[in-house]
Amino acid sequence: MHNGQDNSDIVRSIEKELGVPNLMARILATRGITGPEEAEAFLYPKLEDLSDPFLMPDMEKGVMRVVDAVQQKETICLYGDYDADGVTCLALLMNFLRHLGATTPLIYIPERKEGYGLNPGAVKVLKEKGVHLLVCLDCGATNVEEIGLANNLGIDTIVIDHHEMGTRMPPALAVINPKREDSRFPTRELAACGVAFFFLQALRRVMNAKGLLGHTINLKQELDIVAVGTVGDMVPLIKDNRIMVRHGMDMMKKRPRAWCRSLIRNKVMPDRHIDEYILNFIIVPRINASGRVSNPLISLDFLTCEDDEDSALHLKKLQEANKRRQQIEKGIIDEIMGILKKDDMAGRNSIVLFKKGWHIGVLGIVAQKVMEMYGKPSIIITNVDDIWKGSGRGSDNMDLHGAISSLSDLLIRFGGHRYACGITISEDNLVPFRDAFDNSLNGLPKKSTKTVHIDTHAGFDELTKELIECIEQLSPFGMGNPRPNLLLTPSSIAPVNNGRVKIVDHGKRTWYGYSQEKIATTLSGDIRIVASPVLRQENGEMFINLNIKQLL
Repeated sequence: MHNGQDNSDIVRSIEKELGVPNLMARILATRGITGPEEAEAFLYPKLEDLSDPFLMPDMEKGVMRVVDAVQQKETICLYGDYDADGVTCLALLMNFLRHLGATTPLIYIPERKEGYGLNPGAVKVLKEKGVHLLVCLDCGATNVEEIGLANNLGIDTIVIDHHEMGTRMPPALAVINPKREDSRFPTRELAACGVAFFFLQALRRVMNAKGLLGHTINLKQELDIVAVGTVGDMVPLIKDNRIMVRHGMDMMKKRPRAWCRSLIRNKVMPDRHIDEYILNFIIVPRINASGRVSNPLISLDFLTCEDDEDSALHLKKLQEANKRRQQIEKGIIDEIMGILKKDDMAGRNSIVLFKKGWHIGVLGIVAQKVMEMYGKPSIIITNVDDIWKGSGRGSDNMDLHGAISSLSDLLIRFGGHRYACGITISEDNLVPFRDAFDNSLNGLPKKSTKTVHIDTHAGFDELTKELIECIEQLSPFGMGNPRPNLLLTPSSIAPVNNGRVKIVDHGKRTWYGYSQEKIATTLSGDIRIVASPVLRQENGEMFINLNIKQLL
Protein backbone atom coordinates (compact mmCIF):
# COMPACT_ATOMS: atom_id res chain seq x y z
CA MET A 1 0.00 0.00 0.00
CA HIS A 2 1.22 3.48 -0.77
CA ASN A 3 0.21 6.68 1.01
CA GLY A 4 1.25 9.80 -0.83
CA GLN A 5 0.51 11.98 -3.83
CA ASP A 6 -1.49 10.53 -6.70
CA ASN A 7 0.28 10.40 -10.03
CA SER A 8 -1.92 12.57 -12.24
CA ASP A 9 -0.78 11.01 -15.54
CA ILE A 10 -1.52 7.51 -14.27
CA VAL A 11 -4.89 8.63 -12.90
CA ARG A 12 -5.92 10.21 -16.21
CA SER A 13 -4.88 7.16 -18.25
CA ILE A 14 -6.74 4.72 -15.96
CA GLU A 15 -9.85 6.93 -15.94
CA LYS A 16 -9.84 7.25 -19.75
CA GLU A 17 -8.96 3.68 -20.73
CA LEU A 18 -11.14 1.86 -18.19
CA GLY A 19 -13.99 4.37 -18.03
CA VAL A 20 -13.99 4.46 -14.23
CA PRO A 21 -14.71 7.50 -12.02
CA ASN A 22 -11.73 9.77 -11.35
CA LEU A 23 -11.84 8.91 -7.65
CA MET A 24 -11.60 5.20 -8.46
CA ALA A 25 -8.57 5.89 -10.66
CA ARG A 26 -6.97 7.86 -7.80
CA ILE A 27 -7.52 4.95 -5.40
CA LEU A 28 -5.88 2.53 -7.83
CA ALA A 29 -2.91 4.84 -8.41
CA THR A 30 -2.44 5.37 -4.67
CA ARG A 31 -2.32 1.59 -4.24
CA GLY A 32 0.64 1.31 -6.58
CA ILE A 33 -1.17 0.54 -9.84
CA THR A 34 0.99 1.99 -12.63
CA GLY A 35 -1.34 2.03 -15.63
CA PRO A 36 -4.58 0.86 -17.28
CA GLU A 37 -3.31 -2.63 -18.11
CA GLU A 38 -2.26 -3.33 -14.53
CA ALA A 39 -5.51 -1.79 -13.25
CA GLU A 40 -7.60 -4.06 -15.48
CA ALA A 41 -5.65 -7.14 -14.34
CA PHE A 42 -6.27 -6.18 -10.71
CA LEU A 43 -9.97 -5.38 -11.11
CA TYR A 44 -10.71 -8.43 -13.26
CA PRO A 45 -8.26 -11.15 -12.11
CA LYS A 46 -7.93 -14.12 -14.47
CA LEU A 47 -7.03 -17.69 -13.60
CA GLU A 48 -4.52 -17.76 -16.44
CA ASP A 49 -2.56 -15.10 -14.54
CA LEU A 50 -1.83 -17.50 -11.68
CA SER A 51 1.90 -18.09 -11.19
CA ASP A 52 3.68 -21.17 -12.51
CA PRO A 53 3.64 -23.85 -9.76
CA PHE A 54 7.01 -25.18 -10.92
CA LEU A 55 8.67 -21.98 -9.65
CA MET A 56 8.48 -23.60 -6.20
CA PRO A 57 11.47 -25.83 -5.42
CA ASP A 58 10.88 -29.60 -5.38
CA MET A 59 7.51 -29.28 -7.13
CA GLU A 60 8.45 -31.70 -9.89
CA LYS A 61 9.96 -34.22 -7.45
CA GLY A 62 6.84 -34.16 -5.28
CA VAL A 63 4.49 -34.48 -8.23
CA MET A 64 6.40 -37.39 -9.78
CA ARG A 65 6.37 -39.28 -6.46
CA VAL A 66 2.58 -38.95 -6.19
CA VAL A 67 2.20 -40.09 -9.82
CA ASP A 68 4.25 -43.21 -9.00
CA ALA A 69 2.24 -43.86 -5.83
CA VAL A 70 -1.06 -43.62 -7.72
CA GLN A 71 0.14 -45.89 -10.52
CA GLN A 72 1.56 -48.47 -8.09
CA LYS A 73 -1.56 -48.24 -5.86
CA GLU A 74 0.61 -47.50 -2.84
CA THR A 75 -0.88 -46.51 0.50
CA ILE A 76 -0.81 -42.72 0.77
CA CYS A 77 -1.38 -40.87 4.03
CA LEU A 78 -2.54 -37.26 4.00
CA TYR A 79 -1.39 -35.72 7.28
CA GLY A 80 -2.94 -32.33 8.01
CA ASP A 81 -3.46 -29.70 10.65
CA TYR A 82 -6.77 -29.29 12.49
CA ASP A 83 -7.56 -25.68 11.53
CA ALA A 84 -9.37 -24.33 8.46
CA ASP A 85 -6.16 -24.08 6.41
CA GLY A 86 -5.12 -27.64 7.24
CA VAL A 87 -8.56 -29.15 6.71
CA THR A 88 -9.02 -27.39 3.36
CA CYS A 89 -5.64 -28.81 2.24
CA LEU A 90 -6.85 -32.29 3.09
CA ALA A 91 -10.14 -31.70 1.28
CA LEU A 92 -8.36 -30.55 -1.89
CA LEU A 93 -6.12 -33.60 -2.12
CA MET A 94 -8.90 -36.00 -1.13
CA ASN A 95 -11.15 -34.65 -3.89
CA PHE A 96 -8.39 -34.84 -6.48
CA LEU A 97 -7.40 -38.41 -5.61
CA ARG A 98 -11.07 -39.42 -5.64
CA HIS A 99 -11.49 -37.96 -9.14
CA LEU A 100 -8.41 -39.91 -10.22
CA GLY A 101 -9.94 -43.13 -8.96
CA ALA A 102 -6.87 -43.65 -6.78
CA THR A 103 -6.81 -45.84 -3.68
CA THR A 104 -8.55 -43.94 -0.87
CA PRO A 105 -5.81 -42.28 1.20
CA LEU A 106 -5.45 -42.59 4.95
CA ILE A 107 -6.24 -39.35 6.76
CA TYR A 108 -4.34 -38.40 9.91
CA ILE A 109 -5.17 -35.23 11.80
CA PRO A 110 -3.29 -35.10 15.12
CA GLU A 111 -5.30 -34.50 18.27
CA ARG A 112 -4.72 -31.19 20.02
CA LYS A 113 -2.80 -32.92 22.80
CA GLU A 114 -0.34 -34.28 20.20
CA GLY A 115 0.49 -30.70 19.29
CA TYR A 116 0.92 -29.05 15.93
CA GLY A 117 2.80 -30.81 13.15
CA LEU A 118 4.22 -34.26 12.61
CA ASN A 119 5.10 -36.25 15.74
CA PRO A 120 7.12 -39.47 16.25
CA GLY A 121 4.17 -41.43 17.65
CA ALA A 122 2.12 -40.71 14.55
CA VAL A 123 4.98 -41.75 12.24
CA LYS A 124 5.21 -45.13 14.01
CA VAL A 125 1.43 -45.62 13.76
CA LEU A 126 1.55 -44.89 10.02
CA LYS A 127 4.33 -47.43 9.55
CA GLU A 128 2.16 -50.06 11.26
CA LYS A 129 -0.66 -49.17 8.86
CA GLY A 130 1.56 -49.87 5.86
CA VAL A 131 1.94 -46.29 4.60
CA HIS A 132 4.37 -45.89 1.69
CA LEU A 133 4.00 -42.16 1.06
CA LEU A 134 3.32 -39.49 3.68
CA VAL A 135 2.10 -36.08 2.48
CA CYS A 136 2.37 -33.42 5.20
CA LEU A 137 -0.12 -30.59 4.62
CA ASP A 138 0.12 -27.26 6.48
CA CYS A 139 2.96 -28.71 8.53
CA GLY A 140 6.37 -30.33 8.16
CA ALA A 141 8.58 -27.31 7.43
CA THR A 142 10.42 -27.73 10.74
CA ASN A 143 9.85 -31.46 11.42
CA VAL A 144 13.46 -32.52 10.79
CA GLU A 145 13.68 -35.38 13.32
CA GLU A 146 10.20 -36.74 12.63
CA ILE A 147 10.77 -36.88 8.87
CA GLY A 148 14.16 -38.47 9.53
CA LEU A 149 12.33 -41.16 11.51
CA ALA A 150 9.91 -41.68 8.61
CA ASN A 151 12.89 -42.15 6.28
CA ASN A 152 14.40 -44.73 8.63
CA LEU A 153 11.10 -46.62 8.65
CA GLY A 154 10.94 -46.66 4.85
CA ILE A 155 8.26 -44.00 4.41
CA ASP A 156 8.76 -41.33 1.74
CA THR A 157 7.61 -37.85 2.76
CA ILE A 158 6.41 -34.84 0.78
CA VAL A 159 5.99 -31.56 2.67
CA ILE A 160 3.41 -29.05 1.37
CA ASP A 161 3.62 -26.15 3.79
CA HIS A 162 3.71 -22.36 4.11
CA HIS A 163 5.19 -21.84 7.57
CA GLU A 164 8.61 -20.31 8.11
CA MET A 165 11.42 -22.75 7.47
CA GLY A 166 13.72 -23.72 10.34
CA THR A 167 17.50 -23.55 10.36
CA ARG A 168 17.70 -27.10 8.95
CA MET A 169 15.92 -28.43 5.88
CA PRO A 170 13.72 -31.47 6.66
CA PRO A 171 15.13 -34.60 4.93
CA ALA A 172 11.92 -35.11 2.94
CA LEU A 173 11.82 -36.30 -0.65
CA ALA A 174 10.26 -32.93 -1.51
CA VAL A 175 9.75 -29.77 0.56
CA ILE A 176 7.31 -27.54 -1.32
CA ASN A 177 7.11 -24.16 0.40
CA PRO A 178 7.13 -20.65 -1.13
CA LYS A 179 9.07 -19.45 1.94
CA ARG A 180 12.15 -21.48 1.02
CA GLU A 181 15.11 -19.18 0.39
CA ASP A 182 15.65 -20.74 -3.04
CA SER A 183 12.00 -20.33 -4.09
CA ARG A 184 11.34 -18.26 -7.22
CA PHE A 185 7.57 -18.29 -6.70
CA PRO A 186 6.27 -14.67 -6.84
CA THR A 187 3.80 -14.94 -3.93
CA ARG A 188 5.68 -15.76 -0.74
CA GLU A 189 2.66 -15.41 1.56
CA LEU A 190 0.40 -18.25 0.45
CA ALA A 191 -1.87 -20.18 2.79
CA ALA A 192 -1.09 -23.90 2.86
CA CYS A 193 -4.26 -24.61 0.88
CA GLY A 194 -2.91 -22.25 -1.77
CA VAL A 195 0.34 -24.23 -1.93
CA ALA A 196 -1.74 -27.43 -2.16
CA PHE A 197 -3.79 -25.98 -5.03
CA PHE A 198 -0.63 -25.16 -6.98
CA PHE A 199 0.61 -28.68 -6.28
CA LEU A 200 -2.58 -30.08 -7.80
CA GLN A 201 -2.16 -27.81 -10.82
CA ALA A 202 1.32 -29.21 -11.34
CA LEU A 203 0.13 -32.78 -10.75
CA ARG A 204 -2.68 -32.42 -13.29
CA ARG A 205 -0.28 -30.91 -15.84
CA VAL A 206 2.19 -33.79 -15.51
CA MET A 207 -0.50 -36.47 -15.60
CA ASN A 208 -2.04 -34.86 -18.68
CA ALA A 209 1.34 -34.78 -20.41
CA LYS A 210 1.84 -38.47 -19.64
CA GLY A 211 -1.64 -39.38 -20.86
CA LEU A 212 -2.61 -40.68 -17.42
CA LEU A 213 -5.91 -38.80 -17.08
CA GLY A 214 -8.85 -40.62 -18.59
CA HIS A 215 -11.08 -37.58 -18.09
CA THR A 216 -10.80 -33.86 -17.43
CA ILE A 217 -10.33 -32.83 -13.81
CA ASN A 218 -11.74 -29.34 -13.23
CA LEU A 219 -9.60 -27.67 -10.59
CA LYS A 220 -11.57 -24.43 -10.83
CA GLN A 221 -14.39 -26.02 -8.83
CA GLU A 222 -11.96 -26.55 -5.94
CA LEU A 223 -11.35 -22.81 -5.54
CA ASP A 224 -14.34 -22.50 -3.17
CA ILE A 225 -12.37 -24.59 -0.67
CA VAL A 226 -9.17 -22.63 -1.38
CA ALA A 227 -11.03 -19.39 -0.65
CA VAL A 228 -12.13 -20.67 2.78
CA GLY A 229 -8.62 -21.74 3.81
CA THR A 230 -6.92 -18.63 2.40
CA VAL A 231 -9.22 -16.16 4.14
CA GLY A 232 -9.14 -18.27 7.31
CA ASP A 233 -5.34 -18.12 7.44
CA MET A 234 -5.30 -14.31 7.08
CA VAL A 235 -2.68 -14.09 4.35
CA PRO A 236 -2.47 -10.92 2.21
CA LEU A 237 -5.25 -10.93 -0.39
CA ILE A 238 -3.03 -9.83 -3.26
CA LYS A 239 -1.38 -11.52 -6.25
CA ASP A 240 -2.18 -15.25 -6.46
CA ASN A 241 -4.25 -15.19 -3.26
CA ARG A 242 -6.51 -12.51 -4.71
CA ILE A 243 -7.07 -14.45 -7.93
CA MET A 244 -7.89 -17.69 -6.11
CA VAL A 245 -10.22 -16.14 -3.52
CA ARG A 246 -12.05 -13.99 -6.08
CA HIS A 247 -12.75 -16.99 -8.32
CA GLY A 248 -13.53 -19.16 -5.30
CA MET A 249 -16.24 -16.73 -4.20
CA ASP A 250 -17.60 -16.71 -7.76
CA MET A 251 -17.83 -20.51 -7.69
CA MET A 252 -19.77 -20.37 -4.42
CA LYS A 253 -22.26 -17.93 -5.96
CA LYS A 254 -22.67 -19.56 -9.38
CA ARG A 255 -22.13 -23.28 -8.75
CA PRO A 256 -22.40 -23.95 -5.01
CA ARG A 257 -21.44 -27.48 -3.99
CA ALA A 258 -23.19 -29.57 -1.34
CA TRP A 259 -21.45 -27.94 1.64
CA CYS A 260 -22.23 -24.46 0.35
CA ARG A 261 -25.84 -25.33 -0.53
CA SER A 262 -26.27 -26.66 2.99
CA LEU A 263 -25.17 -23.35 4.53
CA ILE A 264 -27.64 -21.50 2.31
CA ARG A 265 -30.60 -23.86 2.86
CA ASN A 266 -30.13 -23.74 6.61
CA LYS A 267 -29.95 -19.93 6.46
CA VAL A 268 -26.45 -19.84 7.94
CA MET A 269 -25.46 -17.56 5.08
CA PRO A 270 -27.37 -15.67 2.36
CA ASP A 271 -27.92 -17.02 -1.14
CA ARG A 272 -25.63 -15.62 -3.84
CA HIS A 273 -24.14 -12.96 -1.58
CA ILE A 274 -20.71 -14.29 -0.78
CA ASP A 275 -17.96 -11.91 0.26
CA GLU A 276 -14.93 -11.93 2.51
CA TYR A 277 -17.12 -11.13 5.54
CA ILE A 278 -19.21 -14.28 4.98
CA LEU A 279 -16.03 -16.34 4.59
CA ASN A 280 -14.26 -14.85 7.60
CA PHE A 281 -17.07 -14.60 10.13
CA ILE A 282 -19.62 -17.23 9.05
CA ILE A 283 -17.85 -20.10 7.27
CA VAL A 284 -14.32 -20.19 8.73
CA PRO A 285 -15.41 -20.22 12.41
CA ARG A 286 -17.61 -23.26 11.74
CA ILE A 287 -14.86 -25.11 9.87
CA ASN A 288 -12.47 -24.28 12.72
CA ALA A 289 -14.93 -25.18 15.48
CA SER A 290 -14.73 -28.95 15.05
CA GLY A 291 -10.94 -28.88 15.30
CA ARG A 292 -11.09 -26.65 18.36
CA VAL A 293 -13.62 -28.48 20.54
CA SER A 294 -14.71 -31.63 18.70
CA ASN A 295 -13.38 -33.75 15.82
CA PRO A 296 -11.84 -32.01 12.75
CA LEU A 297 -12.93 -34.93 10.56
CA ILE A 298 -16.45 -33.46 10.75
CA SER A 299 -15.24 -30.39 8.85
CA LEU A 300 -13.38 -32.55 6.36
CA ASP A 301 -16.48 -34.69 5.74
CA PHE A 302 -18.55 -31.52 5.37
CA LEU A 303 -16.24 -30.02 2.71
CA THR A 304 -15.85 -33.24 0.70
CA CYS A 305 -19.41 -34.56 0.96
CA GLU A 306 -21.36 -34.72 -2.32
CA ASP A 307 -24.79 -35.57 -0.85
CA ASP A 308 -27.09 -32.80 0.37
CA GLU A 309 -28.65 -34.82 3.20
CA ASP A 310 -25.28 -35.95 4.57
CA SER A 311 -23.99 -32.40 4.24
CA ALA A 312 -26.87 -31.10 6.36
CA LEU A 313 -26.05 -33.63 9.09
CA HIS A 314 -22.39 -32.57 9.09
CA LEU A 315 -23.44 -28.92 9.27
CA LYS A 316 -25.63 -29.61 12.30
CA LYS A 317 -22.58 -31.04 14.11
CA LEU A 318 -20.51 -28.01 13.11
CA GLN A 319 -23.20 -25.65 14.40
CA GLU A 320 -23.19 -27.46 17.74
CA ALA A 321 -19.39 -27.38 17.91
CA ASN A 322 -19.32 -23.68 17.09
CA LYS A 323 -21.86 -22.89 19.81
CA ARG A 324 -19.79 -24.86 22.32
CA ARG A 325 -16.63 -23.10 21.15
CA GLN A 326 -18.25 -19.71 21.73
CA GLN A 327 -19.27 -20.67 25.27
CA ILE A 328 -15.81 -22.00 26.19
CA GLU A 329 -14.10 -19.00 24.62
CA LYS A 330 -16.31 -16.50 26.48
CA GLY A 331 -15.62 -18.21 29.81
CA ILE A 332 -11.84 -18.03 29.35
CA ILE A 333 -11.89 -14.42 28.10
CA ASP A 334 -14.05 -13.34 31.06
CA GLU A 335 -11.57 -15.03 33.39
CA ILE A 336 -8.59 -13.40 31.68
CA MET A 337 -10.19 -9.95 31.85
CA GLY A 338 -10.69 -10.48 35.57
CA ILE A 339 -7.01 -11.38 35.95
CA LEU A 340 -5.82 -8.39 33.93
CA LYS A 341 -8.01 -5.93 35.85
CA LYS A 342 -5.95 -6.75 38.95
CA ASP A 343 -2.66 -6.42 37.07
CA ASP A 344 -0.77 -3.29 36.06
CA MET A 345 -0.61 -3.60 32.28
CA ALA A 346 0.81 -0.14 31.58
CA GLY A 347 4.43 -1.17 31.98
CA ARG A 348 4.11 -4.43 30.07
CA ASN A 349 5.11 -4.99 26.46
CA SER A 350 3.09 -8.19 26.17
CA ILE A 351 0.50 -10.44 27.77
CA VAL A 352 1.62 -13.99 28.60
CA LEU A 353 -0.81 -15.95 30.78
CA PHE A 354 -0.80 -19.59 31.81
CA LYS A 355 -3.26 -21.70 33.78
CA LYS A 356 -4.30 -25.32 34.05
CA GLY A 357 -7.77 -26.22 32.84
CA TRP A 358 -8.17 -23.82 29.94
CA HIS A 359 -9.39 -25.60 26.78
CA ILE A 360 -6.45 -25.96 24.40
CA GLY A 361 -8.70 -25.79 21.35
CA VAL A 362 -9.61 -22.12 21.81
CA LEU A 363 -6.24 -20.72 22.93
CA GLY A 364 -5.46 -19.25 19.51
CA ILE A 365 -8.72 -17.36 19.14
CA VAL A 366 -8.53 -16.22 22.78
CA ALA A 367 -4.99 -14.92 22.19
CA GLN A 368 -6.26 -13.06 19.12
CA LYS A 369 -9.07 -11.37 21.05
CA VAL A 370 -6.81 -10.47 24.00
CA MET A 371 -4.31 -8.95 21.56
CA GLU A 372 -7.06 -6.92 19.90
CA MET A 373 -8.48 -5.72 23.24
CA TYR A 374 -5.17 -4.65 24.77
CA GLY A 375 -3.09 -3.91 21.66
CA LYS A 376 -0.21 -6.07 22.90
CA PRO A 377 1.29 -9.36 21.65
CA SER A 378 -0.50 -12.11 23.59
CA ILE A 379 0.35 -15.73 24.35
CA ILE A 380 -2.13 -17.95 26.22
CA ILE A 381 -0.81 -21.23 27.65
CA THR A 382 -2.44 -24.23 29.34
CA ASN A 383 -1.51 -27.68 30.61
CA VAL A 384 -2.22 -30.81 28.56
CA ASP A 385 -1.12 -34.17 30.00
CA ASP A 386 1.64 -32.53 32.07
CA ILE A 387 2.95 -30.56 29.08
CA TRP A 388 2.30 -26.85 28.67
CA LYS A 389 1.13 -25.72 25.24
CA GLY A 390 0.24 -22.25 24.06
CA SER A 391 -0.86 -20.11 21.15
CA GLY A 392 0.21 -16.55 20.47
CA ARG A 393 -0.88 -13.67 18.30
CA GLY A 394 1.34 -10.72 17.40
CA SER A 395 0.51 -7.07 16.90
CA ASP A 396 1.14 -5.12 13.71
CA ASN A 397 4.42 -3.60 14.89
CA MET A 398 6.39 -6.80 15.52
CA ASP A 399 7.43 -10.19 14.12
CA LEU A 400 6.09 -12.79 16.57
CA HIS A 401 7.91 -15.74 15.00
CA GLY A 402 11.18 -13.80 15.10
CA ALA A 403 10.71 -12.94 18.78
CA ILE A 404 9.88 -16.55 19.69
CA SER A 405 12.83 -17.88 17.68
CA SER A 406 15.23 -15.81 19.78
CA LEU A 407 13.94 -17.61 22.91
CA SER A 408 14.06 -21.15 21.51
CA ASP A 409 16.33 -22.35 24.34
CA LEU A 410 13.39 -21.88 26.74
CA LEU A 411 10.98 -23.89 24.56
CA ILE A 412 10.55 -27.59 23.80
CA ARG A 413 9.23 -26.74 20.34
CA PHE A 414 7.66 -23.85 18.48
CA GLY A 415 6.41 -22.83 15.05
CA GLY A 416 4.38 -20.24 13.23
CA HIS A 417 4.83 -17.03 11.27
CA ARG A 418 4.92 -13.26 11.74
CA TYR A 419 1.46 -12.93 13.27
CA ALA A 420 0.86 -16.28 15.01
CA CYS A 421 2.80 -18.94 16.88
CA GLY A 422 2.37 -22.19 18.75
CA ILE A 423 4.69 -23.24 21.57
CA THR A 424 5.37 -26.22 23.82
CA ILE A 425 7.16 -25.43 27.07
CA SER A 426 8.10 -27.03 30.40
CA GLU A 427 6.50 -25.77 33.61
CA ASP A 428 9.88 -24.63 34.98
CA ASN A 429 10.32 -22.26 32.05
CA LEU A 430 6.90 -20.58 32.13
CA VAL A 431 7.93 -17.58 34.23
CA PRO A 432 11.42 -17.21 32.66
CA PHE A 433 9.81 -17.32 29.20
CA ARG A 434 7.15 -14.76 30.12
CA ASP A 435 9.79 -12.32 31.38
CA ALA A 436 12.25 -12.95 28.54
CA PHE A 437 9.53 -12.53 25.92
CA ASP A 438 8.45 -9.25 27.46
CA ASN A 439 12.05 -8.01 27.61
CA SER A 440 12.61 -8.99 23.98
CA LEU A 441 9.98 -6.43 22.99
CA ASN A 442 11.69 -3.47 24.68
CA GLY A 443 11.80 -0.54 22.30
CA LEU A 444 8.43 -1.29 20.74
CA PRO A 445 5.46 0.96 21.58
CA LYS A 446 3.73 -0.23 24.77
CA LYS A 447 0.53 -0.50 22.79
CA SER A 448 0.10 -1.17 19.11
CA THR A 449 -1.55 1.86 17.54
CA LYS A 450 -3.23 0.84 14.34
CA THR A 451 -2.42 3.20 11.53
CA VAL A 452 -5.49 3.91 9.44
CA HIS A 453 -4.53 3.91 5.78
CA ILE A 454 -5.89 6.81 3.74
CA ASP A 455 -6.20 6.16 0.03
CA THR A 456 -6.98 9.69 -1.11
CA HIS A 457 -8.91 12.89 -0.35
CA ALA A 458 -12.43 12.95 -1.77
CA GLY A 459 -15.32 15.34 -2.13
CA PHE A 460 -18.83 14.32 -1.09
CA ASP A 461 -20.05 14.99 -4.63
CA GLU A 462 -17.79 12.14 -5.82
CA LEU A 463 -19.58 9.58 -3.63
CA THR A 464 -21.97 7.96 -6.09
CA LYS A 465 -23.47 4.49 -6.35
CA GLU A 466 -21.42 4.01 -9.52
CA LEU A 467 -18.26 4.69 -7.53
CA ILE A 468 -19.18 2.22 -4.77
CA GLU A 469 -19.94 -0.46 -7.36
CA CYS A 470 -16.47 0.16 -8.83
CA ILE A 471 -14.90 -0.05 -5.38
CA GLU A 472 -16.48 -3.49 -4.91
CA GLN A 473 -14.36 -4.66 -7.85
CA LEU A 474 -11.34 -4.23 -5.54
CA SER A 475 -12.63 -7.08 -3.38
CA PRO A 476 -11.88 -9.45 -1.75
CA PHE A 477 -10.84 -7.10 1.02
CA GLY A 478 -8.57 -8.18 3.84
CA MET A 479 -4.92 -8.17 4.81
CA GLY A 480 -2.85 -6.45 2.14
CA ASN A 481 -5.98 -5.16 0.40
CA PRO A 482 -8.17 -3.21 2.85
CA ARG A 483 -11.43 -1.57 1.88
CA PRO A 484 -10.61 1.98 0.64
CA ASN A 485 -10.57 4.76 3.21
CA LEU A 486 -11.25 8.32 2.05
CA LEU A 487 -10.37 11.62 3.69
CA LEU A 488 -13.54 13.74 3.83
CA THR A 489 -14.32 17.20 5.28
CA PRO A 490 -17.96 17.37 6.45
CA SER A 491 -19.72 20.39 7.91
CA SER A 492 -21.00 18.52 10.98
CA ILE A 493 -21.36 15.10 12.59
CA ALA A 494 -24.03 14.23 15.14
CA PRO A 495 -24.66 11.01 17.11
CA VAL A 496 -27.91 9.15 16.39
CA ASN A 497 -27.83 5.89 18.40
CA ASN A 498 -25.70 2.77 18.92
CA GLY A 499 -22.72 4.19 17.07
CA ARG A 500 -24.83 5.46 14.17
CA VAL A 501 -24.10 9.03 13.13
CA LYS A 502 -25.58 11.72 10.89
CA ILE A 503 -23.12 13.55 8.66
CA VAL A 504 -23.88 16.83 6.90
CA ASP A 505 -21.62 17.98 4.06
CA HIS A 506 -20.98 21.60 3.06
CA GLY A 507 -23.69 21.34 0.43
CA LYS A 508 -26.17 20.64 3.26
CA ARG A 509 -26.75 17.04 2.11
CA THR A 510 -27.27 14.46 4.84
CA TRP A 511 -25.40 11.14 5.02
CA TYR A 512 -25.56 8.33 7.56
CA GLY A 513 -23.04 5.82 8.79
CA TYR A 514 -21.33 4.28 11.80
CA SER A 515 -18.33 5.52 13.73
CA GLN A 516 -15.60 3.38 15.29
CA GLU A 517 -14.74 6.39 17.46
CA LYS A 518 -17.23 7.50 20.10
CA ILE A 519 -19.10 10.67 19.14
CA ALA A 520 -21.12 11.94 22.10
CA THR A 521 -22.12 15.42 20.91
CA THR A 522 -22.53 17.27 17.63
CA LEU A 523 -19.21 18.23 16.05
CA SER A 524 -18.87 21.12 13.60
CA GLY A 525 -16.28 23.51 12.24
CA ASP A 526 -12.89 22.19 11.11
CA ILE A 527 -13.68 18.47 10.89
CA ARG A 528 -11.84 15.82 8.93
CA ILE A 529 -12.83 12.18 8.91
CA VAL A 530 -11.39 8.99 7.47
CA ALA A 531 -14.34 6.95 6.21
CA SER A 532 -15.07 3.93 4.06
CA PRO A 533 -18.14 4.24 1.78
CA VAL A 534 -20.34 1.17 1.35
CA LEU A 535 -23.75 0.43 -0.16
CA ARG A 536 -26.47 -0.68 2.26
CA GLN A 537 -30.01 -1.80 1.47
CA GLU A 538 -32.81 -0.30 3.55
CA ASN A 539 -36.50 -0.84 2.79
CA GLY A 540 -35.69 -2.12 -0.68
CA GLU A 541 -33.54 0.89 -1.62
CA MET A 542 -29.76 1.17 -1.83
CA PHE A 543 -28.08 3.94 0.17
CA ILE A 544 -24.46 4.99 0.64
CA ASN A 545 -23.27 4.58 4.21
CA LEU A 546 -20.06 6.13 5.52
CA ASN A 547 -18.25 4.01 8.09
CA ILE A 548 -15.97 6.37 10.02
CA LYS A 549 -12.63 4.83 10.95
CA GLN A 550 -11.01 7.90 12.49
CA LEU A 551 -11.58 11.55 13.39
CA LEU A 552 -8.66 13.82 12.55
